[in-house]
Amino acid sequence: MKQKYIVTISYVLLYILLSLSLFVDGVNAEENKGLSSEKNADEMLTDISDAKTLVEVLNATRTYQADFKQSVFRDDSVAPDVTTGRFLIHRPNHFKWHTKTDYEQVIIADGDHLWTYDPDLEQVTIQNQNVVLTNSPILLLTSSVEELVKVYDIQRIKNTLDVNELLFLLKPKENSLFESVHILIKNQNITELFLTDALGSKTSVEFFNVLRNEKIDVKEFVFETPEGTDVIDSRESF
Repeated sequence: MKQKYIVTISYVLLYILLSLSLFVDGVNAEENKGLSSEKNADEMLTDISDAKTLVEVLNATRTYQADFKQSVFRDDSVAPDVTTGRFLIHRPNHFKWHTKTDYEQVIIADGDHLWTYDPDLEQVTIQNQNVVLTNSPILLLTSSVEELVKVYDIQRIKNTLDVNELLFLLKPKENSLFESVHILIKNQNITELFLTDALGSKTSVEFFNVLRNEKIDVKEFVFETPEGTDVIDSRESF
């Protein structure tokens, strides 16, 4: 059960990061378009402004590499479940999430397929990437700031202590796997995510040794199935 929970959280965090990077590739803000919302005009303009700020920061990132420490807090009375690993992303649709401690797992998106490899189980699952991501309730396949604010309430939290830090709070407007996510950006690098899921559990992911816009070997996003590994092919035929 513990392993399944950690895996689920990993997917949620990956979807958030990838959805934001997919979003900024097609962003073309048209602020004069009308939006149907229960919010008043001032609140909507604030949302659009904060969304634009977030997009502008992420738009400057083509590649991202970092070590991570993920802490899952499910009960205030017990120590968190902690895992560490390495994360790489190459916009628009490649990423690699390698958990190296506790339960080792490798998740690779190669642009066409999503590979989930569990060494302990000697098992890999293959899925069509576009199907998996499109069906995710928290994935944004949008092309404008307006679409972003239709899905999320976005707030930039002002920080007067460090002018180089930007903190954003995103809350889904519809039912989702999570209630909120805080994104901390420092010097244009994502340095921490803090997520609260629908059950009230909290997950913090801190990123270290960040490299932005450095070249990444394309082999990082190619999965070679080890000999003796069980293959579960869930790709749909078209």
